[in-house]
Amino acid sequence: MNFAIRYFSLLAACFHFQMAFSQGTVDSIMIDGNKATFTKAKVLEIKAGEYQVIFHLSKPSSGLNTYHFYLKGFDRKWLSTNFNQIRYTNITGGSYQFLWKINNNKQQALGIEVEKSLTEEWWFIPTVIFYIVLLLGAAIYFFLLYNLRQKVKIQNIRNRIATDLHDEVGSTLNSIALFTRIAEKKIDIKNTDVHALLEKIKVNSEETVNTIRDTVWAINPDNDSSENLFEKMRSMAFQVLSAKDIELNFTNEITLEKAQKISMEQRRNIYLLFKEVINNIVKHAEATEVNIQIKKAGKDTELSIADNGKGFDTTENNEGNGLKNYQKRAQEGFLMVNLASKLGKGTKIEVLIPEI
Repeated sequence: MNFAIRYFSLLAACFHFQMAFSQGTVDSIMIDGNKATFTKAKVLEIKAGEYQVIFHLSKPSSGLNTYHFYLKGFDRKWLSTNFNQIRYTNITGGSYQFLWKINNNKQQALGIEVEKSLTEEWWFIPTVIFYIVLLLGAAIYFFLLYNLRQKVKIQNIRNRIATDLHDEVGSTLNSIALFTRIAEKKIDIKNTDVHALLEKIKVNSEETVNTIRDTVWAINPDNDSSENLFEKMRSMAFQVLSAKDIELNFTNEITLEKAQKISMEQRRNIYLLFKEVINNIVKHAEATEVNIQIKKAGKDTELSIADNGKGFDTTENNEGNGLKNYQKRAQEGFLMVNLASKLGKGTKIEVLIPEI
C-alpha cells in the first residue's frame, strides 16, 4: 500500500513538472538560420558576428496565448506578444539572461553569453587612435622632411645662379666697360660721335653690372633677413646721397625680435624700388635732406622716404619720376605704395610691406 502511494505520488509530480515545463519551455533556438543546441542547465553561447537569434516558445493551449519576455541587459522592460517567436538582432557582446513566461505560468530563465567582436574590445578604440596619430605623425614628418629638402634644393639653385651671375656675366660686363675706356683713349678726340657712343656703352655696362650685383645680393640665401635688407638700403642711400651733399636721416624702429619674414621676391622688389626712389631724388628733387623711417604698422612693416626738394604736381604725367616703375615693383612684390608731393614742399613715398 505504501509502495503504491509513493509510486502514484512520484508519477503525479512528474506529470505536474512536465505540464509546467511544457507550458513555459523554449522549443528551439535559431541563430542566423541555424538551429542551436542548448539545455536549460547551461548558458547559451553565441559567437561574435551572429546577429539574429529567434526563440521558439511552446504553445500550451490551442487558444490565444500571451508571451511575456524580457532580455535582461538588452531590453528596458518586459514585452508581450501573441506570437510564439521572439526575435533579437544586433546583440552586442556580453552576458544576458532571457526571461519569459507564457500566459500566467511560472517565469523561466536562460543564460546567454555573447562573444565580443574585435570592435567591442576595450582596447580597440585606443589602438585605432594610436595608429591614426602614428600615421599623422609620419605624414607630418615626411612632409617636413620633403619641405626641408626642397628648401635646401632651392637654396643650392640660388647659390649657383648668384655665383654664375657674379662670375660670368659680371666679369664679362666689367670687361666691356674696361675695353670701352681703352678704346676711348686710342680713338681720335675729334670723333665725337664715336666717343659719345663709347661713353654710352660704358655707362650702360656699369649700370648693368650694378643691377646684376643687386640681383645677386637679392637671391643670395645668406641675405634672407629683413635686417640685412634694411642695412643694405641704409648703406646704398648713404653712398648715393653723400656724394651729392644731401643729408640723410635713417631711422629703423624695428627690433630683430619683431622683424617680419620677407620673401626673396619681396626683398628684391623692395630694394629696387628703394633704389629707384633714391636715384630719382638725386636726379630730380634738388633736395638737401632726406628722411627715411622704417616702423611697424600692426603686423606689417611701413617704409617712408621723404625729401625737402622742389616736389611736383602728381596730377601731371611725370615720366621722369619713375612712377610707373614704383607701381610695377609694388605689384611684383605684393607691396602697397602711396606717393604724395606738392610743388615747393617736397615728396613723400610710403611703402607698406604686408606680412605673408
